Amino acid sequence: MIRRILFQVHMWIGLVLGVLFVALGLSGSVLVYHEELDGLSAPPPRASATGVPQPLDAVLAAARQTAPDAKGNVFLTLPQEPGDPAMIRFLPAQRDGAGRGAARRPQQSATVFVDPVSAKAIGTRASAMSPLVQFAHDLHGGLLLGRDGRPLVGWLGIGMVILGLTGLVLWWPKPHLWKYAFLVRRTARGLRFHRELHAAVGIWGFVVFILVSFTGVGIAFPETLRAATGGGATPAFNLRTGPEVEPVHGAPRIGADEAVRVALAAVPGGVPRSVMLPGRKTQAISVALASTAGRTPLQTMVYVDPYRATVMAVRDPGSLSFADGFVAWQRPVHDGDPLLGPVWRFLVFLSGFLPLVFVVTGVTMWIKKRRAHIAMDAPLAEGAAP
Repeated sequence: MIRRILFQVHMWIGLVLGVLFVALGLSGSVLVYHEELDGLSAPPPRASATGVPQPLDAVLAAARQTAPDAKGNVFLTLPQEPGDPAMIRFLPAQRDGAGRGAARRPQQSATVFVDPVSAKAIGTRASAMSPLVQFAHDLHGGLLLGRDGRPLVGWLGIGMVILGLTGLVLWWPKPHLWKYAFLVRRTARGLRFHRELHAAVGIWGFVVFILVSFTGVGIAFPETLRAATGGGATPAFNLRTGPEVEPVHGAPRIGADEAVRVALAAVPGGVPRSVMLPGRKTQAISVALASTAGRTPLQTMVYVDPYRATVMAVRDPGSLSFADGFVAWQRPVHDGDPLLGPVWRFLVFLSGFLPLVFVVTGVTMWIKKRRAHIAMDAPLAEGAAP
């Protein structure tokens, strides 16, 4: 009875939501190698000037001259290798006092590439990503609905976890059939071929599929995951925007160079990766530093008061609680971060094709059983090939 219920749950989740699972899977595979795809389809310009890099504020000034109408947050990604340009993204910022219920208006963004040595703009485009990668990003992160689509993606991730767990129970073979449970027999034809392919692909990809699906849920619902892992009270501030700042009337805000200096004083030995200068007066400057805790994809975030040039908070991966650390690791595991190794990255890439295989074989089995008037949960007789 329980097996029959699990079969119905497994079948109908797959049939009803299968197309969305395929879209999430394939777009996720694209994003695993997004840097390589960007380099092939829309490579950023190369920086050719040689010498001492200019101050970050000079680089930002060149970007602002190139995109004078750009407003909002300014996200500066520092070059990591010789020949890399500095990348400045002008992103829409939420106005002070705008809450969740505020109307969302479409706002323009711009990306400017600047030679760090000459401090001259060498290229611009509307997005930091190529059109293909940007489409995959928007589809995978929110089903093309923006932030409103993120909870939907989270619930789809829950559906994929349920599919994986129920599929494991349904796959579990009888004692005398274990030797056939991991492969597709050469003699398999028709309905049996699709059944064995569905099961074999599912069991070989089970661990990666479950991990990628679960971490996708964790990214969509971080606070729920944090509470479930013993996180207790929510953080004192939004981890994306940092702690709220009390503006100083008439005081100028510091620039990127001063913010980095303050951050490095708080985290000696850190390597600057990016700086976010907020468009809102009450938001802190965020400086991301390569972690000093070893070769890890997690970065140390330093939040700097733009009026007082003081550190407001530091989030060091080495000092996170279990709950915070568990939540922080969801994205690098889900994304197949290069620092986790080429094998894991490739496995995450392959996992994006699993929903396509599941849907094609699952729908084919459903159609064939209907045509042959076979009960959906009926076991196949040996040699069955309708």
